Amino acid sequence: MRTKFIVCVVLITLLFISPSYAVLDEEESMLIIAGDKNFPPYEYIDYDREYRGFNVDLMRALAIEMGIEIKLVPMDWMEAHALLHAGKIDAIQGMNFNEKRAEIYDFSDEYLVNSQVCFVKKENTNIFDLENLKGKRVAVQRSDLAAYILAEMGEIEVVFFSDLDGAFEQLINDEVDAVVGNRLSGLYNIQKNRTVNKIKIVGDELNLTPYGIAVQKGNTELLDKFNKGLQKLKRKGTYQKIYEKWFGKEIKPAWRDLKYALYTLIFIVISTLAIILVIFRLNKVLKKEVEKRTYELENINKELAAKQKIIEESDRFKEQVLDCLGNGLITFDTDGKITTINKNCEILLGLERGNTIGKQYDMIGIEKYFDISIMERSIKYGEIFNLEEKRFTLGNRELTFSYTLSPLHGKNNKHIGAVLTFRNITEIKTLRNKLAEKDKMQSLGRLISGIAHEIRNPLTSIKTYIELLPIKYDNVKFREKITQQVPAEIHRLNLLLTELLDYSKPKKLKKEKFDLEELIIQTTALFSAELSSKNIDVEYVFKGVPSIYADRQQIKQIIINLLINSIEAVDSHGKVQFLVNEDEDNLVMSIVDNGKGISEENIDNVFDPFYTTKADGTGLGLSICYQCAKDNNAQIIINSKKHQGTRIDLVFSKAF
Repeated sequence: MRTKFIVCVVLITLLFISPSYAVLDEEESMLIIAGDKNFPPYEYIDYDREYRGFNVDLMRALAIEMGIEIKLVPMDWMEAHALLHAGKIDAIQGMNFNEKRAEIYDFSDEYLVNSQVCFVKKENTNIFDLENLKGKRVAVQRSDLAAYILAEMGEIEVVFFSDLDGAFEQLINDEVDAVVGNRLSGLYNIQKNRTVNKIKIVGDELNLTPYGIAVQKGNTELLDKFNKGLQKLKRKGTYQKIYEKWFGKEIKPAWRDLKYALYTLIFIVISTLAIILVIFRLNKVLKKEVEKRTYELENINKELAAKQKIIEESDRFKEQVLDCLGNGLITFDTDGKITTINKNCEILLGLERGNTIGKQYDMIGIEKYFDISIMERSIKYGEIFNLEEKRFTLGNRELTFSYTLSPLHGKNNKHIGAVLTFRNITEIKTLRNKLAEKDKMQSLGRLISGIAHEIRNPLTSIKTYIELLPIKYDNVKFREKITQQVPAEIHRLNLLLTELLDYSKPKKLKKEKFDLEELIIQTTALFSAELSSKNIDVEYVFKGVPSIYADRQQIKQIIINLLINSIEAVDSHGKVQFLVNEDEDNLVMSIVDNGKGISEENIDNVFDPFYTTKADGTGLGLSICYQCAKDNNAQIIINSKKHQGTRIDLVFSKAF
């Protein structure tokens, strides 16, 4: 996207570029090389108005090596692009490579690789890579790519700075936990401020991008000279000296310093294992000698030891299995005494195993997490309770537990107690709410698209009248017409916008009497553009439709979701039909399409939250319809066959 923008700007700049740049090439034998005037440490104009930087020194050394004269011209970055594209300069001294730019320019061999890295204080032992930055304050340079990388990760507090000087100063003063930015710019800043012993790099480099000299497309002769000169500078060590002057010596990530310690540790472990193996073999030989002389006694001891080991391993295995469960677990005997708790239970409820086992369930303070009456019924009478939920406040957080109570049975199916399993579903409920909101926003987006189409017509009428006003103002009929139709069109716009605002605002259930036929037609009109683009025919069949008493906004939401599904299901030149019928007891609104239909194995799950067969769906559309229908004492019935279309009935009871 950024490359397309640059190409556009270059082309536009070429149309308006000042002819004064033509004087840059005063001598044909001199190469005119442009560079950014404010991109330290690569290239910049310092306080003494001197053009300095890594690229500047490299170009001057390259000119000496090549035996040519060059003129370095600092300028705005976009101007440099435009001039090189127009052939008014010979080269740009430093530019990142990418496929789009390769279509416009030719590039030298890369002499740098730009990348993004994470800087932390030397004594920091908590941050090893970008994943450890979640929940931390991280400084980035304004407009730097690092900000987008961190935004995609989420859960990171990003602090923007105009330059890396301020960011590193905040890092040293413990105002931020880390700095993420350009690796070479960071090395230059650390060297300049003499903070090499205070800051280190952690993790891997990100977004590695080659960097070199750019010339006009097809200028292979000049490109060949640059490449040969760069090779000579590297062989002589001149390049390395210029590099270290501006960026200092490499600051290796902390994991490289640990490499040799790891090798040493591996050697020690292998040596220890070898010693253990030798000792084991010696013990095995001695053991065989002992077994020969005490055969009978040893066999008895082995048998007893094996049985004891099996018992111990069985108990340990059971304990490990229980501790590895993702859920908390408590078991009770029929007297209500706690017989087992697992590790997750200790963590979630803040209990200690040694102080809990053997106590009554109503004496350890778990009443705020679970319903005591339900627990009593399960413990004493063996009743089963599935997926109960309890909401409570712990500290400053509001949490929700989901739990299940089941009876325990011993020999002959005798009731011996109960088991309680539970888990923290706070984040799951939050995620469900977010996905529900996302689904609503998607529907709202499509609704807005339809409203935008509807708004365009009255705006066109108003625009036409305004354009004709200076010409036909003296025409009495024209003035009468404009005073009638313009307010009417404005009123129409106001109704559309009011309807949109009413839809987007979250509301409590508000039932009222309204005309269902009118609501269907109005809602369908909002999707007229989308229906027209696919050449979908819409048919209305209404038979004796009275007003209904329901939440108008929720019924509209149902119509929107069902219509969207039908539009997505039918092919071009498809058909969608709205039917409304009534009998003595019910009023039925149906939407029928001749689309691809729903397979038999999927039809039983379509109303389940988060169940979807669409690649980009959330699985909440029909679930929301189901809930809205339930809130308004209605039922949704779906009939569909693969490749034969779908019919969905919304049945309202007249007893509401």
